[in-house]
Amino acid sequence: MSPSPRPQRGALRGQAKRRLLLIGLLVTLLIFAVTSLSYRVLKQRDLEQRREQVRAHYNQLLPRLGSQQLAQGLQLAARIEFSRILERPSAERWPMLTAFLNAQWSFSTFSNLVVLDPAGKPIYRHGAESDSLLLQASQAPHWLYEPQYHQLYRIYRIPLWLGSEGQGQLVLFKTLSHSSLSEWAIPQTQLELTHEGRLVARSSAEPVNALDDPARYLRLEIPWPRDEAAEGQTYPVLLAYRDLGDLLPHGQFVARPVALALLILGLLWYGLGRWLGGTVRRIESLGQGARRYARQHDRNQLLPALAPALERDDEIKDTALAFEHLVAAIEEREQEQLSYLQTLELLEEAVIEFNAEGRILRASPAWSALCHQEDGQCDCIHSQIHPDDLPLLKAQAEQLFQGQKQGVTLRLRLHAKGRGRAGHDLWIEARLLAFADRHGRVENVRGVLRDITQTYTHEQQISHMALHDALTELPNRVLLEDRFKIALRLAARNEEMVGVCFIDLDHFKLVNDSLGHKAGDRLLLSFADRLQQSLRKGDTLARWGGDEFVLLLPEMQDENDIRTVAGKVISALQQPLEVMDNEIRMTLSMGVAVYPNDSEEMETLFSQADRAMFFAKAQGRNQLCFFHDMSSKGPGKQELYIQNRLAAAVEQGLIQAWFQPVVDSRSHACTSLEVLARWQDAENGWISPATFIPMAENLGLIGALGNKILLDSLDALCRLNQLGYDLWVAVNISKRQLFIPGFVEWLLQELAERGLRPGQLILEITESVALSDVESGADTVQRLRGAGFHLAIDDFGTGYSSLSQLHEMQANELKIDISFIRRLFQPDGKTMVQAIIRMAQALEMKTVAEGVETSECAELLAQMGADCLQGYLFGKPMPLAEFELWLERNRQEPRIATS
Repeated sequence: MSPSPRPQRGALRGQAKRRLLLIGLLVTLLIFAVTSLSYRVLKQRDLEQRREQVRAHYNQLLPRLGSQQLAQGLQLAARIEFSRILERPSAERWPMLTAFLNAQWSFSTFSNLVVLDPAGKPIYRHGAESDSLLLQASQAPHWLYEPQYHQLYRIYRIPLWLGSEGQGQLVLFKTLSHSSLSEWAIPQTQLELTHEGRLVARSSAEPVNALDDPARYLRLEIPWPRDEAAEGQTYPVLLAYRDLGDLLPHGQFVARPVALALLILGLLWYGLGRWLGGTVRRIESLGQGARRYARQHDRNQLLPALAPALERDDEIKDTALAFEHLVAAIEEREQEQLSYLQTLELLEEAVIEFNAEGRILRASPAWSALCHQEDGQCDCIHSQIHPDDLPLLKAQAEQLFQGQKQGVTLRLRLHAKGRGRAGHDLWIEARLLAFADRHGRVENVRGVLRDITQTYTHEQQISHMALHDALTELPNRVLLEDRFKIALRLAARNEEMVGVCFIDLDHFKLVNDSLGHKAGDRLLLSFADRLQQSLRKGDTLARWGGDEFVLLLPEMQDENDIRTVAGKVISALQQPLEVMDNEIRMTLSMGVAVYPNDSEEMETLFSQADRAMFFAKAQGRNQLCFFHDMSSKGPGKQELYIQNRLAAAVEQGLIQAWFQPVVDSRSHACTSLEVLARWQDAENGWISPATFIPMAENLGLIGALGNKILLDSLDALCRLNQLGYDLWVAVNISKRQLFIPGFVEWLLQELAERGLRPGQLILEITESVALSDVESGADTVQRLRGAGFHLAIDDFGTGYSSLSQLHEMQANELKIDISFIRRLFQPDGKTMVQAIIRMAQALEMKTVAEGVETSECAELLAQMGADCLQGYLFGKPMPLAEFELWLERNRQEPRIATS
């Protein structure tokens, strides 16, 4: 019986060799066919890629060349205007202009130019061909071919200021020659330029014979980009010839994979006979070992069966070792599971598994102890859950079984049978997890349950203490504000009123002083109990602090209802209060504010009710006063109050530094931030800088205020540097600060103490201060610039400036006033903004546009050449913490603000 396997294995090896030979030949033919087809596909794809690369290159190059030439023309016109040569008398300006152009001509790309007066007549020519070109320029406004010179010219017309003669025109002629095409040609590409069917220029001396050898060159026609304002004008066409001599021939592409396939087939044919027999025997040993372990489940019987598979270091040996390790891992896992089950029985946490009907399939011994049942009696989890919590458990379990959730954590009470100590409910925390089968269906849910009764009780006590007054058990400020917000939302939805009453006991201090603080506490308790008896169910009585209480009256139809409830509160105190066997008669002062008549903001209503209460005390106590019943303030009283509060606000540091981002006009990335002063008064709320800044200047407080804001700005800059931001900080400097003796030295010392550089600080000076005092403060300005500070002229355009003063100021930056930005889409406003930007560019100054609020405005300013933008479109002024969050979002993805 034993010799039979050998002939069978030999026959298998021969049959396998024949099949391998046939498969090898088929694979070789398939490789040949696939490589031939791949060559065609890759060749066509390569041609398309080269065509698109050449076309994309010149579609980007031609508009960029046009933009560069137009920009050079604009710069030439700007230099002519800035030189003011054309404002001189006719006898002087043309010779001076010729000399100026001769000096500039080596840097110019234009071969000829002509100056036209406002009527369109030529008054000046420069260039050898300008006379003949001008005669034909009117018929060809953008492109002109001159047969006499065999040249194609690109014509640019630019407005030019002629001084007293008005607005003229500068006509520039750009020659497109052979050298131009040579500069544009990329490697392995030749160019030709045609206009109206005639050849104008070529990049090489020899013509391209693309028609004689079409397989050698790839020919592309690239029309010159058209100008929408020049309809009907004939444009040139750029012909690009891409050399295809670097393509791999078909024979070389196919021969290599075919030869490799034949070599592999030979090696397989040679080595198969020796390898196949041993491989079959070793693989059979794997199957034999698996069958033996399955029958006996003994790892000691597995190793002899796997001995043939372990003879050589290859994949079969790795498989045998993996099989052995798998068996060892299975036995180790079974031992661990047994240990886990034994350990689980020691824990107080219960582990259960139940199905969709709630029937418990498995449960640890702790479950029986948790529900106070004997083993085997807890068949359904639903019977053990409190009836009020059972719907929650069923709803969450249904979502687990439907696959809507993977796991949930619940807090539940057990049924009455599972009561805790002292008759309290037993609270448990259940962490449930869904387990799905191999088809993805959830059949069972497993959970871990633990007793949290003590933790839940402590949480309830802490929550009550956090929301209620320790003495009176009334709601405190936190709970009152929460209920106030809810009442305001409901009132706004139902068009109702809400009353808030501030109540203060009159002469309460006498009770503490005469009877002691214990009696005072008893009086407060008796007072709170008396008031609660006279209130409606939905009203809220809260203790504000000391002997002050706040009464919240929601769902009021009109003000008379509020007066009625307030009257009941006062009437409730007509009878004396019993305190430690003593009868004490007390009175109260009450102030009332009404939503929405007095205000729609919670903080404002609190403040108004408090003011009304103090007004009631001022009227003799034992009074009820509504806020709108108070006598109106006299004219200028609020301004007088603000003026009186300003000095204290500056001294106490109540005026804060807020920050608004300044972004790049192109990328919208933040480049700097402007520091702005903000003041929130406890009584009047936010006070506009337009109000308190002039007051500070008149009162002589602007120096202290400015220094405080400046120091806060330096601290903020240190903070931003630590966070890795490299930004400039722009701070407004007043006239008093700028020209005070020792200001520069003081500022440098503060920078040095914080490790900052003067180049990180932009000192903003308003145009009126900068230009009116620049002569007297030239020394201060020069020292600031010499120290490395950047100077910016703020609100530019609102004063009366001259170019000479502006040049003497030597500022680095111009900030265009918001009044010009708001008129940007008006013809005169747009012209004025463009003039300011061009003037700043001529003076090598950066421009910042203020008040940008729309995307259209930002896009137009970027096109006009503004460097930076600032406004609510990108970010409002904000405290430093909010600004850091804004910077983090802007660094990840520069974007426009949504609110």
